[in-house]
Amino acid sequence: MINKNFRIAKELNEIKILNILLNEGPVSRSELAKRTNITKVTIAEILKRLGNEGFIDEAGKGESTVKGGKKPNLVKLNPNKGYVIGVEYKRNFARVAIANIQSEILKKEQFEYEIGTSLNEVIKKTFDCIDSCLIKLKIPESKLISIALGVPGFIDYENGELIYADTMKGWERKPLAAKVSQRYKVPVIMENDVNLIAIGEDLVGAGKNARDIVCIWIGDGVGAGIIIGNQLIRGASGIAGEIGYLEVNNSLTNYTYLKHLYTNQRYVGDILSQEHLFNVLKIALEFQTHKLEKPIDKYHLAELLELGDHGHSVVQEILDEYSFVLANVCTELIKTINTNLIILSGPIIENSQYLFIKIQQFVKNKMREIPFDTSSIVLGGLKGDDACIMGAISLALQVIYKPYIIHKQLDHVHIKE
Repeated sequence: MINKNFRIAKELNEIKILNILLNEGPVSRSELAKRTNITKVTIAEILKRLGNEGFIDEAGKGESTVKGGKKPNLVKLNPNKGYVIGVEYKRNFARVAIANIQSEILKKEQFEYEIGTSLNEVIKKTFDCIDSCLIKLKIPESKLISIALGVPGFIDYENGELIYADTMKGWERKPLAAKVSQRYKVPVIMENDVNLIAIGEDLVGAGKNARDIVCIWIGDGVGAGIIIGNQLIRGASGIAGEIGYLEVNNSLTNYTYLKHLYTNQRYVGDILSQEHLFNVLKIALEFQTHKLEKPIDKYHLAELLELGDHGHSVVQEILDEYSFVLANVCTELIKTINTNLIILSGPIIENSQYLFIKIQQFVKNKMREIPFDTSSIVLGGLKGDDACIMGAISLALQVIYKPYIIHKQLDHVHIKE
Protein backbone atom coordinates (compact mmCIF):
# COMPACT_ATOMS: atom_id res chain seq x y z
CA MET A 1 0.00 0.00 0.00
CA ILE A 2 2.64 2.50 1.04
CA ASN A 3 5.76 3.03 -1.01
CA LYS A 4 8.17 0.19 -0.16
CA ASN A 5 10.83 2.71 0.85
CA PHE A 6 8.49 3.71 3.70
CA ARG A 7 7.28 0.24 4.70
CA ILE A 8 8.83 0.66 8.17
CA ALA A 9 6.14 3.21 8.99
CA LYS A 10 3.53 0.45 8.96
CA GLU A 11 4.80 -0.91 12.27
CA LEU A 12 3.09 0.68 15.27
CA ASN A 13 6.26 0.82 17.37
CA GLU A 14 8.09 2.66 14.62
CA ILE A 15 5.16 5.03 14.21
CA LYS A 16 5.31 5.84 17.93
CA ILE A 17 9.02 6.62 17.71
CA LEU A 18 8.70 8.69 14.53
CA ASN A 19 5.96 10.79 16.14
CA ILE A 20 8.04 11.45 19.25
CA LEU A 21 10.98 12.50 17.09
CA LEU A 22 8.71 14.71 14.98
CA ASN A 23 7.10 16.48 17.93
CA GLU A 24 9.95 16.65 20.40
CA GLY A 25 13.18 16.72 18.43
CA PRO A 26 16.39 14.91 19.45
CA VAL A 27 15.72 12.21 22.07
CA SER A 28 17.94 9.62 23.75
CA ARG A 29 17.38 5.90 23.33
CA SER A 30 16.62 5.45 27.02
CA GLU A 31 14.03 8.26 26.87
CA LEU A 32 12.37 6.59 23.87
CA ALA A 33 12.19 3.32 25.79
CA LYS A 34 10.66 5.10 28.78
CA ARG A 35 8.13 7.05 26.69
CA THR A 36 6.99 4.09 24.57
CA ASN A 37 7.22 1.22 27.10
CA ILE A 38 9.32 -0.63 24.55
CA THR A 39 12.39 -2.53 25.76
CA LYS A 40 15.79 -0.99 25.14
CA VAL A 41 16.77 -4.00 23.01
CA THR A 42 13.74 -3.51 20.77
CA ILE A 43 14.35 0.25 20.63
CA ALA A 44 17.89 -0.42 19.43
CA GLU A 45 16.60 -2.76 16.70
CA ILE A 46 13.98 -0.24 15.56
CA LEU A 47 16.44 2.65 15.51
CA LYS A 48 18.85 0.55 13.47
CA ARG A 49 16.14 -0.13 10.88
CA LEU A 50 15.10 3.54 10.85
CA GLY A 51 18.73 4.54 10.43
CA ASN A 52 19.26 2.09 7.56
CA GLU A 53 16.16 3.49 5.86
CA GLY A 54 17.49 7.03 6.29
CA PHE A 55 14.75 8.27 8.60
CA ILE A 56 16.98 9.20 11.52
CA ASP A 57 20.41 10.64 12.20
CA GLU A 58 22.65 10.84 15.24
CA ALA A 59 22.24 14.20 16.99
CA GLY A 60 25.19 14.40 19.33
CA LYS A 61 25.20 14.09 23.11
CA GLY A 62 22.47 14.98 25.57
CA GLU A 63 22.78 16.12 29.18
CA SER A 64 23.81 13.77 31.94
CA THR A 65 21.23 12.83 34.53
CA VAL A 66 21.29 14.34 38.04
CA LYS A 67 23.19 11.22 39.08
CA GLY A 68 25.93 11.99 36.58
CA GLY A 69 27.34 9.34 34.27
CA LYS A 70 27.87 9.27 30.54
CA LYS A 71 26.01 11.73 28.39
CA PRO A 72 23.40 9.87 26.31
CA ASN A 73 23.55 9.72 22.52
CA LEU A 74 20.61 11.52 20.88
CA VAL A 75 18.77 10.66 17.69
CA LYS A 76 16.68 12.96 15.49
CA LEU A 77 14.65 12.86 12.31
CA ASN A 78 16.47 13.26 9.03
CA PRO A 79 14.29 16.02 7.53
CA ASN A 80 15.62 15.39 4.02
CA LYS A 81 14.59 11.74 3.91
CA GLY A 82 11.60 12.71 1.83
CA TYR A 83 9.15 15.45 0.94
CA VAL A 84 5.41 15.97 0.71
CA ILE A 85 3.28 18.39 -1.29
CA GLY A 86 0.10 20.19 -0.33
CA VAL A 87 -2.17 21.82 -2.92
CA GLU A 88 -5.13 24.07 -2.14
CA TYR A 89 -7.61 24.81 -4.93
CA LYS A 90 -9.85 27.87 -4.91
CA ARG A 91 -12.33 29.31 -7.40
CA ASN A 92 -9.69 31.13 -9.48
CA PHE A 93 -6.29 30.26 -8.01
CA ALA A 94 -4.35 27.50 -6.30
CA ARG A 95 -1.53 27.32 -3.78
CA VAL A 96 1.24 24.74 -3.77
CA ALA A 97 3.60 24.04 -0.87
CA ILE A 98 6.48 21.59 -0.50
CA ALA A 99 7.60 20.44 2.96
CA ASN A 100 10.14 18.01 4.40
CA ILE A 101 9.15 15.16 6.72
CA GLN A 102 9.63 17.48 9.68
CA SER A 103 6.66 19.51 8.35
CA GLU A 104 8.86 22.52 7.53
CA ILE A 105 7.48 24.27 4.45
CA LEU A 106 10.40 24.86 2.10
CA LYS A 107 8.59 26.65 -0.71
CA LYS A 108 5.14 28.06 -1.47
CA GLU A 109 3.88 29.17 -4.86
CA GLN A 110 0.54 30.38 -6.19
CA PHE A 111 -0.88 30.31 -9.69
CA GLU A 112 -4.10 31.78 -11.07
CA TYR A 113 -6.70 30.73 -13.63
CA GLU A 114 -9.95 32.12 -14.94
CA ILE A 115 -13.18 31.13 -13.22
CA GLY A 116 -14.61 28.24 -15.24
CA THR A 117 -11.22 26.97 -16.46
CA SER A 118 -11.38 23.25 -17.23
CA LEU A 119 -9.98 20.81 -14.71
CA ASN A 120 -7.48 19.46 -17.26
CA GLU A 121 -6.01 22.93 -17.73
CA VAL A 122 -5.79 23.50 -13.98
CA ILE A 123 -4.10 20.11 -13.53
CA LYS A 124 -1.54 21.08 -16.18
CA LYS A 125 -0.84 24.32 -14.32
CA THR A 126 -0.55 22.31 -11.09
CA PHE A 127 2.08 20.03 -12.64
CA ASP A 128 4.00 23.02 -14.01
CA CYS A 129 4.00 24.69 -10.57
CA ILE A 130 5.05 21.54 -8.72
CA ASP A 131 7.80 20.78 -11.24
CA SER A 132 9.12 24.34 -11.00
CA CYS A 133 9.23 24.16 -7.19
CA LEU A 134 11.05 20.81 -7.24
CA ILE A 135 13.63 22.16 -9.69
CA LYS A 136 14.23 25.30 -7.63
CA LEU A 137 14.67 23.20 -4.49
CA LYS A 138 16.76 20.61 -6.34
CA ILE A 139 14.49 17.83 -5.09
CA PRO A 140 14.20 14.75 -7.37
CA GLU A 141 10.70 13.32 -7.86
CA SER A 142 11.98 10.04 -6.42
CA LYS A 143 12.08 11.69 -2.98
CA LEU A 144 8.38 12.56 -2.99
CA ILE A 145 6.33 10.63 -0.42
CA SER A 146 2.76 11.81 -0.89
CA ILE A 147 0.53 14.66 -2.04
CA ALA A 148 -2.62 16.06 -0.41
CA LEU A 149 -5.19 18.06 -2.38
CA GLY A 150 -7.64 20.45 -0.73
CA VAL A 151 -10.84 21.35 -2.57
CA PRO A 152 -14.09 23.05 -1.57
CA GLY A 153 -17.26 20.99 -1.69
CA PHE A 154 -18.36 17.38 -1.35
CA ILE A 155 -15.84 14.63 -2.15
CA ASP A 156 -16.03 11.02 -3.29
CA TYR A 157 -13.21 9.82 -1.05
CA GLU A 158 -13.07 6.34 -2.53
CA ASN A 159 -12.32 7.61 -6.03
CA GLY A 160 -10.65 10.93 -5.24
CA GLU A 161 -13.22 12.98 -7.13
CA LEU A 162 -15.21 16.12 -6.46
CA ILE A 163 -18.93 15.39 -6.24
CA TYR A 164 -20.19 18.95 -5.92
CA ALA A 165 -18.82 22.41 -5.31
CA ASP A 166 -20.69 25.59 -6.08
CA THR A 167 -17.40 27.35 -6.83
CA MET A 168 -15.90 24.60 -9.05
CA LYS A 169 -18.41 24.02 -11.83
CA GLY A 170 -17.22 21.44 -14.37
CA TRP A 171 -14.87 19.67 -11.94
CA GLU A 172 -17.48 17.15 -10.82
CA ARG A 173 -16.70 13.44 -11.22
CA LYS A 174 -13.32 14.09 -12.82
CA PRO A 175 -10.32 11.95 -11.72
CA LEU A 176 -8.31 14.72 -10.08
CA ALA A 177 -6.50 12.57 -7.50
CA ALA A 178 -5.85 9.75 -9.96
CA LYS A 179 -4.25 12.06 -12.52
CA VAL A 180 -1.93 13.63 -9.95
CA SER A 181 -1.03 10.18 -8.60
CA GLN A 182 -0.30 8.85 -12.07
CA ARG A 183 1.96 11.80 -12.81
CA TYR A 184 4.08 11.61 -9.65
CA LYS A 185 3.51 7.94 -8.74
CA VAL A 186 2.88 8.58 -5.05
CA PRO A 187 -0.19 8.33 -2.81
CA VAL A 188 -2.56 11.27 -3.37
CA ILE A 189 -5.12 12.09 -0.70
CA MET A 190 -8.02 14.42 -1.48
CA GLU A 191 -9.84 16.28 1.26
CA ASN A 192 -12.38 19.04 1.78
CA ASP A 193 -10.60 22.34 2.41
CA VAL A 194 -12.36 23.05 5.72
CA ASN A 195 -11.50 19.55 6.96
CA LEU A 196 -7.89 20.28 6.06
CA ILE A 197 -7.95 23.45 8.15
CA ALA A 198 -9.32 21.40 11.05
CA ILE A 199 -6.58 18.78 10.57
CA GLY A 200 -3.95 21.51 10.57
CA GLU A 201 -5.38 23.10 13.72
CA ASP A 202 -5.56 19.68 15.37
CA LEU A 203 -1.97 18.71 14.60
CA VAL A 204 -0.03 21.98 14.71
CA GLY A 205 -2.48 24.77 15.56
CA ALA A 206 -4.86 25.83 18.31
CA GLY A 207 -6.23 22.31 18.84
CA LYS A 208 -2.99 20.36 19.14
CA ASN A 209 -3.54 19.68 22.86
CA ALA A 210 -7.22 18.73 22.53
CA ARG A 211 -8.87 15.43 21.56
CA ASP A 212 -12.22 16.86 20.49
CA ILE A 213 -12.49 20.01 18.37
CA VAL A 214 -14.80 21.72 15.94
CA CYS A 215 -13.08 24.15 13.61
CA ILE A 216 -15.46 26.65 12.02
CA TRP A 217 -14.17 28.42 8.94
CA ILE A 218 -15.94 31.51 7.60
CA GLY A 219 -15.07 33.03 4.25
CA ASP A 220 -16.68 32.63 0.82
CA GLY A 221 -18.81 30.01 2.54
CA VAL A 222 -19.19 28.57 6.01
CA GLY A 223 -18.20 25.09 7.12
CA ALA A 224 -16.93 23.08 10.06
CA GLY A 225 -14.28 20.40 10.42
CA ILE A 226 -15.10 17.98 13.23
CA ILE A 227 -12.44 15.93 15.01
CA ILE A 228 -13.51 13.64 17.84
CA GLY A 229 -10.99 11.50 19.69
CA ASN A 230 -8.34 12.80 17.28
CA GLN A 231 -10.31 11.28 14.38
CA LEU A 232 -11.78 13.37 11.56
CA ILE A 233 -15.54 12.85 11.30
CA ARG A 234 -16.77 12.93 7.70
CA GLY A 235 -20.15 11.25 8.09
CA ALA A 236 -21.78 8.51 6.01
CA SER A 237 -21.52 10.39 2.71
CA GLY A 238 -18.67 12.73 3.62
CA ILE A 239 -20.68 15.89 4.27
CA ALA A 240 -20.44 16.19 8.07
CA GLY A 241 -19.80 19.77 9.09
CA GLU A 242 -21.72 21.48 6.30
CA ILE A 243 -23.18 23.95 8.79
CA GLY A 244 -23.73 26.54 6.09
CA TYR A 245 -26.76 24.50 5.04
CA LEU A 246 -28.45 24.76 8.43
CA GLU A 247 -31.86 26.29 7.80
CA VAL A 248 -32.32 29.74 9.27
CA ASN A 249 -35.85 29.10 10.52
CA ASN A 250 -34.69 26.06 12.49
CA SER A 251 -32.07 27.93 14.49
CA LEU A 252 -33.22 31.56 14.63
CA THR A 253 -36.60 32.70 15.84
CA ASN A 254 -36.03 36.39 16.55
CA TYR A 255 -35.47 37.92 13.11
CA THR A 256 -36.24 41.43 14.34
CA TYR A 257 -32.82 41.46 15.97
CA LEU A 258 -31.23 40.98 12.55
CA LYS A 259 -32.41 44.19 10.95
CA HIS A 260 -29.26 44.50 8.81
CA LEU A 261 -28.22 40.92 8.00
CA TYR A 262 -31.48 39.03 7.54
CA THR A 263 -33.00 39.43 4.05
CA ASN A 264 -35.15 36.29 3.87
CA GLN A 265 -32.20 33.93 3.46
CA ARG A 266 -32.95 30.23 3.75
CA TYR A 267 -29.55 29.05 4.96
CA VAL A 268 -27.30 30.24 7.77
CA GLY A 269 -24.35 30.22 5.38
CA ASP A 270 -26.00 32.90 3.27
CA ILE A 271 -26.19 35.20 6.29
CA LEU A 272 -22.64 34.51 7.45
CA SER A 273 -20.87 34.63 4.08
CA GLN A 274 -18.02 37.08 3.68
CA GLU A 275 -19.60 38.66 0.61
CA HIS A 276 -22.91 39.28 2.37
CA LEU A 277 -21.28 40.86 5.43
CA PHE A 278 -19.08 43.06 3.25
CA ASN A 279 -22.05 44.30 1.22
CA VAL A 280 -24.15 44.99 4.33
CA LEU A 281 -21.31 46.96 5.93
CA LYS A 282 -20.78 49.04 2.79
CA ILE A 283 -24.48 49.81 2.41
CA ALA A 284 -24.83 50.79 6.06
CA LEU A 285 -21.81 53.08 5.85
CA GLU A 286 -22.59 54.65 2.47
CA PHE A 287 -24.47 57.53 4.01
CA GLN A 288 -21.78 58.19 6.57
CA THR A 289 -18.84 58.70 4.23
CA HIS A 290 -18.15 62.09 5.79
CA LYS A 291 -17.10 60.19 8.90
CA LEU A 292 -14.71 57.92 7.02
CA GLU A 293 -11.22 58.67 5.81
CA LYS A 294 -11.95 57.62 2.20
CA PRO A 295 -14.88 56.67 -0.05
CA ILE A 296 -16.62 53.47 1.02
CA ASP A 297 -15.77 51.62 -2.21
CA LYS A 298 -12.06 52.08 -1.45
CA TYR A 299 -12.26 49.99 1.73
CA HIS A 300 -11.37 46.32 2.06
CA LEU A 301 -13.40 44.13 4.39
CA ALA A 302 -10.55 43.94 6.93
CA GLU A 303 -10.49 47.74 7.14
CA LEU A 304 -14.24 47.93 7.79
CA LEU A 305 -13.97 45.26 10.47
CA GLU A 306 -11.17 47.24 12.09
CA LEU A 307 -13.55 50.19 12.42
CA GLY A 308 -15.57 48.02 14.80
CA ASP A 309 -12.50 47.41 16.93
CA HIS A 310 -12.05 51.18 17.11
CA GLY A 311 -15.60 51.76 18.36
CA HIS A 312 -17.56 52.61 15.18
CA SER A 313 -21.16 52.20 16.36
CA VAL A 314 -22.72 51.21 13.00
CA VAL A 315 -20.09 48.53 12.34
CA GLN A 316 -20.47 47.22 15.88
CA GLU A 317 -24.25 47.04 15.50
CA ILE A 318 -23.88 44.84 12.42
CA LEU A 319 -21.21 42.71 14.05
CA ASP A 320 -23.51 42.22 17.05
CA GLU A 321 -26.05 40.67 14.67
CA TYR A 322 -23.36 38.56 13.01
CA SER A 323 -22.03 37.31 16.35
CA PHE A 324 -25.58 36.44 17.44
CA VAL A 325 -26.03 34.14 14.44
CA LEU A 326 -22.59 32.54 14.70
CA ALA A 327 -22.92 32.09 18.47
CA ASN A 328 -26.21 30.31 17.89
CA VAL A 329 -24.43 27.89 15.54
CA CYS A 330 -21.71 27.34 18.15
CA THR A 331 -24.19 26.50 20.90
CA GLU A 332 -26.01 24.04 18.63
CA LEU A 333 -22.69 22.31 17.94
CA ILE A 334 -21.89 22.19 21.66
CA LYS A 335 -25.26 20.57 22.37
CA THR A 336 -25.05 18.01 19.57
CA ILE A 337 -21.35 17.11 19.54
CA ASN A 338 -20.29 18.09 23.09
CA THR A 339 -16.90 19.26 21.91
CA ASN A 340 -14.67 20.90 24.48
CA LEU A 341 -13.04 23.29 21.99
CA ILE A 342 -14.41 25.39 19.15
CA ILE A 343 -11.85 27.03 16.89
CA LEU A 344 -12.94 30.01 14.78
CA SER A 345 -10.93 30.75 11.65
CA GLY A 346 -11.13 32.65 8.40
CA PRO A 347 -10.61 36.24 7.25
CA ILE A 348 -13.64 37.67 9.06
CA ILE A 349 -12.87 36.45 12.55
CA GLU A 350 -9.13 37.00 12.11
CA ASN A 351 -9.70 40.69 11.47
CA SER A 352 -12.23 41.53 14.18
CA GLN A 353 -11.35 41.28 17.84
CA TYR A 354 -14.69 42.90 18.62
CA LEU A 355 -16.58 40.11 16.82
CA PHE A 356 -14.58 37.38 18.55
CA ILE A 357 -15.28 38.79 22.01
CA LYS A 358 -19.00 39.21 21.26
CA ILE A 359 -19.28 35.59 20.11
CA GLN A 360 -17.67 34.39 23.32
CA GLN A 361 -20.09 36.53 25.36
CA PHE A 362 -23.19 35.33 23.45
CA VAL A 363 -22.22 31.66 23.80
CA LYS A 364 -21.54 32.04 27.52
CA ASN A 365 -24.93 33.70 28.03
CA LYS A 366 -26.79 31.10 25.95
CA MET A 367 -25.19 28.20 27.81
CA ARG A 368 -26.14 29.51 31.27
CA GLU A 369 -29.60 28.01 30.93
CA ILE A 370 -28.30 24.61 29.81
CA PRO A 371 -26.66 22.07 32.16
CA PHE A 372 -23.59 21.62 29.94
CA ASP A 373 -20.02 22.70 30.42
CA THR A 374 -19.31 25.63 28.11
CA SER A 375 -16.79 24.81 25.42
CA SER A 376 -13.75 27.02 25.07
CA ILE A 377 -13.90 29.22 21.98
CA VAL A 378 -10.55 30.25 20.56
CA LEU A 379 -9.08 31.80 17.44
CA GLY A 380 -7.35 29.54 14.94
CA GLY A 381 -3.60 29.22 15.32
CA LEU A 382 -3.04 28.98 11.56
CA LYS A 383 -3.66 32.38 10.03
CA GLY A 384 -4.54 33.56 6.56
CA ASP A 385 -3.12 31.66 3.62
CA ASP A 386 -1.35 29.12 5.85
CA ALA A 387 -4.42 27.42 7.33
CA CYS A 388 -5.52 25.10 4.52
CA ILE A 389 -2.09 24.52 2.99
CA MET A 390 -0.63 23.60 6.40
CA GLY A 391 -3.51 21.18 6.84
CA ALA A 392 -2.71 19.63 3.46
CA ILE A 393 0.95 19.20 4.43
CA SER A 394 -0.10 17.67 7.76
CA LEU A 395 -2.44 15.22 6.01
CA ALA A 396 0.19 14.24 3.44
CA LEU A 397 2.61 13.45 6.26
CA GLN A 398 0.14 11.00 7.79
CA VAL A 399 1.37 8.47 5.21
CA ILE A 400 4.38 8.22 7.52
CA TYR A 401 3.11 9.20 10.95
CA LYS A 402 -0.43 7.76 11.01
CA PRO A 403 -0.82 5.55 7.92
CA TYR A 404 -3.64 3.52 9.44
CA ILE A 405 -5.84 6.64 9.45
CA ILE A 406 -5.73 7.18 5.69
CA HIS A 407 -5.10 3.69 4.32
CA LYS A 408 -8.57 3.41 2.74
CA GLN A 409 -7.87 6.39 0.53
CA LEU A 410 -4.58 4.88 -0.63
CA ASP A 411 -5.95 1.52 -1.74
CA HIS A 412 -7.00 2.74 -5.18
CA VAL A 413 -4.08 4.98 -6.12
CA HIS A 414 -0.93 4.18 -7.99
CA ILE A 415 1.98 3.59 -5.63
CA LYS A 416 5.56 3.55 -6.78
CA GLU A 417 7.57 0.39 -6.13
